[in-house]
Amino acid sequence: MRRMLAGVLVLAAGLSLAQATDYRQAAMAAAALARLETVAQGATGEEKLLAWAKEVKARAEKSYQAKNYFKAAREAQAALLLFRAAQGEPQVRAQGPKPAPRMGMGMHPSFGPWDHAFPRGRRQELGARLTQRAPVAVDRAEKELAYYRAQDNLVKDLVAEAKNRLSKEPGRAFLLARAALALISAERGF
Repeated sequence: MRRMLAGVLVLAAGLSLAQATDYRQAAMAAAALARLETVAQGATGEEKLLAWAKEVKARAEKSYQAKNYFKAAREAQAALLLFRAAQGEPQVRAQGPKPAPRMGMGMHPSFGPWDHAFPRGRRQELGARLTQRAPVAVDRAEKELAYYRAQDNLVKDLVAEAKNRLSKEPGRAFLLARAALALISAERGF
């Protein structure tokens, strides 16, 4: 009985190694593609960016079918960023009205509700942070493009477009640079 059980375990381990499928990567890629499909159905915005997003979406689906799950997940991430960029300049959502605090939920005897934890000018602060992060992301994408010698022409176009939009539309430039970085990562495999 023990020999049979040991044989079954060895057989199962051998089969799992022979398949060489990382199920976590496959699940992550499938989830990213499902989200991408949902976003792509109602996508509107700038035609040039939408065309790039649809091209990258098709690449992601091909990579998934070829069982290259890491590449599919990165390409799906890039397509999602391109769809967001096509919709327009990212806006920081305003905070809605806060529900009345319940006892034991954010109440402190000397301070009352913790309203001081979320200052009123948070929206402007986040917008300013996005404006500061955009040049860093564009610079990083440009340097990784040169360092890894990316062969993909779309990546070169994304970096060039991000550089052109940096002064006028820093939010879109940030999203384009992040999409270029995701495509570079997909191409190099890590």
